[in-house]
Amino acid sequence: MPDVNVQRLYSENRERLNLNWTAGKHGGLRTVPLGSLYNPRVGMISHLNLTHPHCFQVIGEMELAFLRGLDSDALDTALDVLFSEHLVAIITADGQSPHGRIIERCDRMSIPLLSSPRPGANLIDVLRHFLSLELAEMITLHGVYLVVLEVGVLITGSSAVGKSELALELISRGHGLVADDVVELYHIGPTTLQGRCPPLLRDFLEVRGLGVINIRSIFGETAVRPRKTLKLIVHLEKPGQGDLASMERLPMNSSTQTILGIEYPKVVLPVAEGRNLAVLVEAATRNFILRSRGIDSTRQFLERHERLMAQEAGEGLEDDSFE
Repeated sequence: MPDVNVQRLYSENRERLNLNWTAGKHGGLRTVPLGSLYNPRVGMISHLNLTHPHCFQVIGEMELAFLRGLDSDALDTALDVLFSEHLVAIITADGQSPHGRIIERCDRMSIPLLSSPRPGANLIDVLRHFLSLELAEMITLHGVYLVVLEVGVLITGSSAVGKSELALELISRGHGLVADDVVELYHIGPTTLQGRCPPLLRDFLEVRGLGVINIRSIFGETAVRPRKTLKLIVHLEKPGQGDLASMERLPMNSSTQTILGIEYPKVVLPVAEGRNLAVLVEAATRNFILRSRGIDSTRQFLERHERLMAQEAGEGLEDDSFE
């Protein structure tokens, strides 16, 4: 994904925020590089801040009143701090007319000056969300990304293990496709990854024997989703020599996989002839939903088994007492 420049930010938010480009019109290519969200030395966007540098500074009614109350020397000092090397653009809010000295500096230094009638807090909320999505750290993984029972499920496995065929069956059962083959995961929050599809591959699924098929055209609009937050990983694995007996029947320790520092639950499904993997993925997703609500079926069964054994052991001791 490319860096975000001011021209793109302006174009994609102009109508929503009623933005006008007031000054510094030669600075449209000033960019916010990828990774800026995680720079501890420079903030992304805030109200006027003269102690910590930010890429975007929002100046509303209160901030302009503060600047207008400064004498000439103090104003020059404040503007020297405001127009730091990290500044990308200034946005005036609340329908305020920009300070003349700010307009002059923006034109001279090619710093874009945008204005909006919206409240400053609303501008910051909208643009912070936009920037967090556009500048998020990203990783590309091989797999198929689906929405199963409204849960983001990443299906992984070696080539030719059957991921696309499984995806096609799940789509035919009413679930949605986000991405096939190449999945882009964006770090949009401290513990949140959002899966998306590269533009070139959007709507398409490759199935051996059928080639590339357009899921939207075949199954309709609801069969394709633009993005979804990742919640569960399902890994398809062929057991050694096709022997299912080698797989653990009651795994007590839940498997996990870490992506961009976030740990996700992982279910390993053995692939063998006659297994209905679509039903198993649905069941794994339902089981994940139950676990997220504190209901662990495996642990419930084992606890019931332990209680029964303890009860039988107690009855055995009572029988021995009559001998």
